[in-house]
Amino acid sequence: MNLWSCYSPDYIEAEFNKLKEQVTTVEMWQNVDDYREKFSGFFLEVSSQNCKVQLDEKYRSSYGRINVQNAIFFHYAKRDMLFKKDIFSIENGNIISFKTPTEVKFRDLRVSKRFTYKYQDFKNISFHTDDSEIVHSHILTDVSTTGLSFVVNQKDRNKISKDNKILIVSLTDQNLEEILEARVVYLTPFKLSRESNSELIQIGVEFTSPMDSISYRSISKIVKSKQEKVRGLETSKFNGLNPDEFKRAISVVAQSNKQLALNIRERSEDIDRLRYLTTEMKRTFLLEVNHDLLACAMRMSSKELIFDLLSEVTDSIRDEFLEKLDSSKPASAINKAQDAICKFISEKERSGEIILDPRSYLKMV
Repeated sequence: MNLWSCYSPDYIEAEFNKLKEQVTTVEMWQNVDDYREKFSGFFLEVSSQNCKVQLDEKYRSSYGRINVQNAIFFHYAKRDMLFKKDIFSIENGNIISFKTPTEVKFRDLRVSKRFTYKYQDFKNISFHTDDSEIVHSHILTDVSTTGLSFVVNQKDRNKISKDNKILIVSLTDQNLEEILEARVVYLTPFKLSRESNSELIQIGVEFTSPMDSISYRSISKIVKSKQEKVRGLETSKFNGLNPDEFKRAISVVAQSNKQLALNIRERSEDIDRLRYLTTEMKRTFLLEVNHDLLACAMRMSSKELIFDLLSEVTDSIRDEFLEKLDSSKPASAINKAQDAICKFISEKERSGEIILDPRSYLKMV
């Protein structure tokens, strides 16, 4: 589970208020010696300064076991929200009162992995706003194909706001053939270390259109890394999984059936070879394959594969297939369909009708 630290008071208060309004259960615990005392409750009051959490009635007999000398941890599992309070008080025996935390950890919901720079890397971003030609240069803190973040001093804080559009003219390590448009999605205090505060503000931006690829070099990483854009169809319907979604889906299946999860993973990798079909092979394959079976089998396939398979077909065939693909299926049905499609692919390979090899794109002259 990847977590990121949020220091934005407005964001934290808004998330707590959602839990309060929905009367959502929050898990709590204290570590006492080798024993963990567990509780649960719900937010009773939320403000920018203070919060109160009321314990569930089922823990009435445990009220007296909460020790104000030990830290208490709060966790909301569905959102993977986690924070810790060292100082708190008990009111009326069943209400935990504490100052609103300045740091709360949340699950990282980013589609693309972000590459993080150490502050001393001094990787730069240069940009101007859409209403000014003045170019600003600041230090990058992370980057991915879908966005990035950088830090500014407090004196530059008022020059940019949330939802502002910026036009990026250069990024260290990246070859920008044209100006890259982005939108500011958050501003939050930036900590150089856990022990000290700084006068820096971290600004996160999202690219209007994802970059095809980004290169990454850092003083902490000798080998140069590269990230490719997750390609998907422009549709509101289901059109494949990105890498993180695939991992999450496999882990859910594995919780109840590890062997089934392993089978689906292996079959998904086998079916992924369809990306090597030439245009002519693709036409023949799609004419002969059972589209209902293929759609079911590809419920665990990547966005790139579905994009490659459907990018050169007619709109009517694409829409019809996406309609079939949009229907969710049980994991067992997906695996059964995968088996059938893999058998069909093997037969076509043995007969020489299709060649699933990266070199099939090459033409010998």
